[in-house]
Amino acid sequence: MKSFILGFVALFAGISTTFGQSSSIAYVNTQVIIDTLPSKDTAEVALAKVANDYQLAIQNLEREIQAKQQEFQAKSQAGASKTQLELLQKSYERLAREYQETQQMAQQEMQMKRAELFEPIINEVKKAIGVVAGKKGYTSVMDNSAGIVVWTANDKDDITAAVIAQMLGK
Repeated sequence: MKSFILGFVALFAGISTTFGQSSSIAYVNTQVIIDTLPSKDTAEVALAKVANDYQLAIQNLEREIQAKQQEFQAKSQAGASKTQLELLQKSYERLAREYQETQQMAQQEMQMKRAELFEPIINEVKKAIGVVAGKKGYTSVMDNSAGIVVWTANDKDDITAAVIAQMLGK
């Protein structure tokens, strides 16, 4: 019986220690932090320019494709030769391939440009999180932007506002 009581006390002490350590976990919403930064707006403007450039190229290709379709229909109705129609068809197919390739390139470049522009921002956010967490005595910080933190007993564990203040120099 005595060993049972000692075992229970040891188990309770271990649980208490574990719960005591869990208070050293904070959480932040990195998306909220990033959304408040002026550098995010600058990155978004740069991304919008790249997207606009590709959108113009895609619109031009769409117009060319429509013109080729109309030309094919007009020449087909006018009785153009099989060779002329085949050349128009090949030209149309080339434009369609170019259109698809341009769309794929736009997506890939947008992803790469987004990563390039946001990597320094994310690194600065991580650094600020580390500074704030260190000052407040936290040993771990979870990102709540995806709704990972379902419940917390202490709202003081949310250091999002403190990280924003750190980053904005307030």
